Amino acid sequence: MQKRTLHSSMRNGLPMIALVAYWATLFALNGLRTDHLATGSIILILNYSGKWGRNFLKFFLPFFLTGVVYDSQRFYSDRIRGPIHIKEPYLFDKSHFGISTSQGVLTPNEWCQLHTHPALDLVTGFAYLVFILAFALICGYFIYQLRSRAKSLKEKTQLTERALQIPWAFFWLNLLGYSTYYWYAAAPPWYVAAYGFGPAQLEVSASSAGCIRFDQILGTHFFSEMYGRAADVFGAIPSLHVAYPLLAVYFAFQFKIARTFSVGFYLLMCFSAVYLNHHYILDILWGSSYALWVGWLTHQLYDSRLQAPKLSHPLPRLGTLRR
Repeated sequence: MQKRTLHSSMRNGLPMIALVAYWATLFALNGLRTDHLATGSIILILNYSGKWGRNFLKFFLPFFLTGVVYDSQRFYSDRIRGPIHIKEPYLFDKSHFGISTSQGVLTPNEWCQLHTHPALDLVTGFAYLVFILAFALICGYFIYQLRSRAKSLKEKTQLTERALQIPWAFFWLNLLGYSTYYWYAAAPPWYVAAYGFGPAQLEVSASSAGCIRFDQILGTHFFSEMYGRAADVFGAIPSLHVAYPLLAVYFAFQFKIARTFSVGFYLLMCFSAVYLNHHYILDILWGSSYALWVGWLTHQLYDSRLQAPKLSHPLPRLGTLRR
């Protein structure tokens, strides 16, 4: 009994130890900010606030870990990055998706910058502002809908576990995307528009590009502050802005939930990425392929691990769930 109590105490203390070590590391690197302290404090509150808080933390843990990995890149990105591709993505889009105009053949990005509209600036800017929140809300909605369909406590637990694979798929998708930043570093279209095809300028700060029009219309500073903290300018490939919504689309069709909304949001993000001059179509295709691959692989791994037990009401297969 005493041994079990000691083991439980050590397990309960691990989150605090890990978080303090994380804060100490950031402090030593002169990178600790108030948002690190605030987020960590919320995590501790959730972890020690009982079953409800721990369940909530279980859902958000992959998002938090993704943020940790993303933030860490500012300390090592310039040291491990391979050759930066500036001209290649531009020429790919111009060759495969170029638009003939009186000014010559333009990339879709260049064409869009000549045809902006305040209404489009607001819609696409808002989509770019909330894309991670929208993905998290879709994940939460999946869990809510699946739990509401369960006919027993065991079935509810099984379906909840199946839905929790999506936040972890999000985490693995990001790791794959971040790794690509270094073995195929690529400049975004706004960089080419501003600096051309010359040698990569590593000291350049991330730009909000077309998103600045959203801030100008509303008199806000959302995007200037957001991109002021960007970890890597040369991480245009793959486009994770479109990869997240497509990951949601994959699971929406698996669960038969919110398919129309998920597809619509994915298409909006594809258009927004190009219209706001943040990504080429190549980046979108690359990110989309990653999303489908990670979604399929995660789904297969969870299906093999979470084999449903025989219940009085058999657990429905994901492909047979109805609205």
